[in-house]
Amino acid sequence: MSDYKYWMALEQSSGMGPAHCATVAAALESRSLSLADIFMLDAADLKAEFPFNETIVKGLAGARAILDRVEQDYLRLMEGGVETVLFFEPSYPPRLRDRIAGAFPPILYAHGNRALLKDPAIAILGDKDVSDKGGVIAHHASAELVRRRFAIISGLARGVGQIAHRAAAESGGATIAVLPYGMFHLAIPDLLHEVYDPDRFLILSPFYPTTPFTTFNAFTRNRMICALSDAVYIVESPVEGGIFEAGKSARKIGVPLFTTEYAEYPKSAAGNKTLIDELGAIPVRGRLKDNVLQPNLDRLIGAAKFPSSAPPAK
Repeated sequence: MSDYKYWMALEQSSGMGPAHCATVAAALESRSLSLADIFMLDAADLKAEFPFNETIVKGLAGARAILDRVEQDYLRLMEGGVETVLFFEPSYPPRLRDRIAGAFPPILYAHGNRALLKDPAIAILGDKDVSDKGGVIAHHASAELVRRRFAIISGLARGVGQIAHRAAAESGGATIAVLPYGMFHLAIPDLLHEVYDPDRFLILSPFYPTTPFTTFNAFTRNRMICALSDAVYIVESPVEGGIFEAGKSARKIGVPLFTTEYAEYPKSAAGNKTLIDELGAIPVRGRLKDNVLQPNLDRLIGAAKFPSSAPPAK
């Protein structure tokens, strides 16, 4: 029987964070055991056999109590074609563990082409109420970057996110969407219906399948997008909120950060100048290409391919 449902139950048990899950995984690996092998042991046996603290012992008890409910959710995931990726499996992206070590999601839920996690990738982020000019910039940037063999990562949100996903697909490229909620709440947006192709899309969620949207989850999602990316391009950011915080996350974890520089900033890009002046984001300016003004992405592409060429985080 699959080990995944046991890990899903343990991760949902009270007090079980990434560090505790890592302790359990290390103890199991040292003895060539699976979580299923020890799942039904009582507290006395667990304490006698493993170096588990009280939080982990209680966590395992709590996981046993919810296993039946979790099993039903797991079966529903399988029926919907959603795969479960555990943090110690080879297919789990190592940059998540490396860049957000204290808060990496122990489980990823994935629908689509998991092989895209191995591709070079650039995040394109921006306000949901993007300006007309910003929408055009997002489209051109996404199309250009997939032409340069990058996958596009965004959050499936209205505005810049959906524009970037669609442009990537229309240009024959690949795109990864990270959700701020669990997979049971997923609905492919209307803008993407006609271009959606599971071979060139990957939808990821770090949240348990029943988890609803919250603002905090959106912030967590944006940090994860940054951690998965070789560079982050914020097309337009308000002066506060999730997109601006994504800029902070990128700088904190050392991912090259870029943002659009405007002669006059629209309201939806009111935070761009602050990203440049205070967070050291590299400005993206326009250039004429085929008689069309498009974003000049040369420095962004260089920083993504050669990280040492990007300026240090402030």
